[in-house]
Amino acid sequence: MIRILLAAIAILIAAGAAYVLVVPDALDQMGVEVVEDTPPAQPAKDDSRVSTPATVTPEQGEPGDIPNVGALDLAELPFESGCGLFLTRDGEEGVVFVDATPGEASGTMPAVMMIDGVMVSFSRTAADGEPIGFGQYPRQIFDSSDNTIIVVVEVDFGEETDPEDVPVSAGELTVMKAGRPTLKLPVAGGAGC
Repeated sequence: MIRILLAAIAILIAAGAAYVLVVPDALDQMGVEVVEDTPPAQPAKDDSRVSTPATVTPEQGEPGDIPNVGALDLAELPFESGCGLFLTRDGEEGVVFVDATPGEASGTMPAVMMIDGVMVSFSRTAADGEPIGFGQYPRQIFDSSDNTIIVVVEVDFGEETDPEDVPVSAGELTVMKAGRPTLKLPVAGGAGC
């Protein structure tokens, strides 16, 4: 009886080893993907593009403080703002975000915001969705020149009121600054010339 029990255990161990060693290779050769029933791992924080400055100046704010977004003086913009996207905080007047039609030479889209009392220039690094003209997309990502601030613009465009004016029916602006909590604010505005 003990011999039978030992033989059964030996067979189970051999079968387990064969399964671990042979079955994955055989499934790979057949093109079958094995999906395990493990809970999804917590995604790792991607901090590869946002670096934390070594010293913090008063204009940068204190670590732990939410970035402060202020209204822009449109006469002080570092680029021509003839055509672009103009966003305000929902229910307020002052423009907090402006971008401009991509430059023909560089192909990049410049943008600007007032963050912690400093006018910060951005370049668009990604755009998703159905474009509407003026180089605008429903979802756009902008990076600051020093890669310490990322701004995500997500808007729903309304019906065109004329060929050069498309209102924003709803939207959200997300500001991610190195070492600081993420700021999300509802926005309104429009794209046009």
